[in-house]
Amino acid sequence: MKRIIALMIMVVVAGGCATKDEKARTNIAQVWRISKVLQNGSDVTTTYTDSRISYRISFSSSGAFLERYYPFSGADEISVSGTWFFSDGIRKVSLDDNNQARVYQIDLLEEDNFNITDLGSTNSRQIEFVPE
Repeated sequence: MKRIIALMIMVVVAGGCATKDEKARTNIAQVWRISKVLQNGSDVTTTYTDSRISYRISFSSSGAFLERYYPFSGADEISVSGTWFFSDGIRKVSLDDNNQARVYQIDLLEEDNFNITDLGSTNSRQIEFVPE
């Protein structure tokens, strides 16, 4: 009887725990805004965001993303949509749209922080996001 109860407790506990992938999908599925940008260790947030005014990126748990920003003051909004997926376990996130594919190393992915390194940049660009 004790074994049956212990087994039932283990099943309930195991069933209630989310996998790392499920937790990462839950954490990424929201709207993010840029809080800081570093290139070669230098803070370039202002310069970077001057060409991406009001930048927002949203991820859905089903694998779609949407980026929106203004390239400069007074310009029309740019909107880019596509699909995203984790690769290399959950250590990288890949974004695919009709024009390009991008891969980012995930440095931190929590409910209230999302930090990435742009693997396609030659200047070690790191971007830190916070929820909108």
